[in-house]
Amino acid sequence: MEPSLRSSSYRAVDSKLRRADKSLHETIQRFVESLSPDVRVSQYADVNFAAKKVVVDKWYWLKPTGISGYLVFLPNTPVVWLDEQFKKSYKIPMRVSNSIYEKRSVFIATLNVGDSLLRLEDIWLNAGKMIRAQPFTQRWEVLQDFYSLYYKPDVVLQQGIRVEMAVYEPLCKAMDWASDGMTEKMMLAQSESSPRRLRVQLTEPSVLSVPFVKKGSDKPIVKNEPVAPMTPSLRKEQKAPPRALFVEDTPNKTKARAVPHAEYPDTYDVWVNGVKKGYAAVQDIELSRRLKDALVSKKELSVHVEWNQEFSMYEIIALSE
Repeated sequence: MEPSLRSSSYRAVDSKLRRADKSLHETIQRFVESLSPDVRVSQYADVNFAAKKVVVDKWYWLKPTGISGYLVFLPNTPVVWLDEQFKKSYKIPMRVSNSIYEKRSVFIATLNVGDSLLRLEDIWLNAGKMIRAQPFTQRWEVLQDFYSLYYKPDVVLQQGIRVEMAVYEPLCKAMDWASDGMTEKMMLAQSESSPRRLRVQLTEPSVLSVPFVKKGSDKPIVKNEPVAPMTPSLRKEQKAPPRALFVEDTPNKTKARAVPHAEYPDTYDVWVNGVKKGYAAVQDIELSRRLKDALVSKKELSVHVEWNQEFSMYEIIALSE
């Protein structure tokens, strides 16, 4: 296993990151939100939905560590990491080329304060140029150039935080991840054709023992290639979603009580008639904003949920009175 996947094996200096003050936090948040109507980094998915997507596109797989967010460079402004739910932000001093600051840049990066690690995983805005819509392999090449040419490591200046490149793996590595004690049993899946990735729930590791085929590239970002595709006959054997969020599998909408997940965006714990049923996701960006606005004065919401056949899970479709 690559050292960058064993982030706790080395800690040069204890992390002493400082939180961004409220005005700086809000400035960074407004800038990120100005990039696109939908700047969500990821969405929740189960194994069945991921399996449907992976056969029609190239995908790259990443073991979670810490909290996902945005690393933002603005002129005359400290470098700030902002989590993807816009709840926390930290100042992260870094030595980089002036062009990165002066022309504005936004990276996707995971911060693990406990392990003193900032992991660079993607880039959306590079020195003022929006590349979010480009294929992932092209964005990855830009990120590699940044790390090797425009960034100079300085752990002391970075207040103990190590900055490393992510190491994407083939899907077959998920078998190891699912058995290494991770409490959330989650992995990240990055599509070649989309900036937004999936957070895939690992609840049935046996399903993941069937590897998928991924085409190579001039600069491979995976460690090794899977050996065979997942066949249609094997896919049909997956008769039910790995985690049933509701007992009643019906397309009719159901009234529920929803509490936002502490770590994952657009994902809620839901209760029906006082009984906890699991997770429900939000797929619509406008509804996502309405729910966040409603949560400003509340800790939980009354919502309507409906079974989403494509995602093999329930999703929140509306606020309820």
